[in-house]
Amino acid sequence: MEEDRQNVFEAYNEIGDWFAENRPQNLMEKGYLDKLIALIPTNGSILDVGCGTGLPILNYFQDKGFNVTGVDASEKMLGLAKKNLPLAAFILADMRELSLPKKYDAVVAWHSFFHLPAADQTRMFAVFEQHLKPKGILLFTSGTKKGEAWGINGGVNLFHASLDSAEYELLLERHNFSILSHTIDDPACGNATVWMAQYKSL
Repeated sequence: MEEDRQNVFEAYNEIGDWFAENRPQNLMEKGYLDKLIALIPTNGSILDVGCGTGLPILNYFQDKGFNVTGVDASEKMLGLAKKNLPLAAFILADMRELSLPKKYDAVVAWHSFFHLPAADQTRMFAVFEQHLKPKGILLFTSGTKKGEAWGINGGVNLFHASLDSAEYELLLERHNFSILSHTIDDPACGNATVWMAQYKSL
């Protein structure tokens, strides 16, 4: 069970094909993606942490002319992403260990970061900070209350965790982010809780 909590990407190696067939492609996230696009340079760089198959989010950014890089710890998901977006850059890596030599105009962690245990989520804010240019944008989804949950996807039990909102606010402040928006349980976006913040740099 502890292994399942720590390495959810192994579950995605099992359910990759199921996920690709069942992940909604109607781009309900478009409103948030467009807000991000409006805040970064034209043809800027975007790092998608936990990119999955690359559809639909990374593909949307690429179609808009952005330089996109996807990161995922699941070999299966990354293989599907490479087939879906052959012109994009992809990196097989655990987001918790990410240390790239490049900084980006935006970092996205959409429905991926919340698969990490709470302690790892806390440490991820230093990773986000490390990979953003000054005034870069961080877009991520989370839960709303501190706790853990399990959900069946493709016949596999997937781990999820969350801090409470006040903890996320504190972490963003501590890592030099200004919160631009925080939407809780957005019914137009599959009841996602969405954060958008701007890196102020030092």
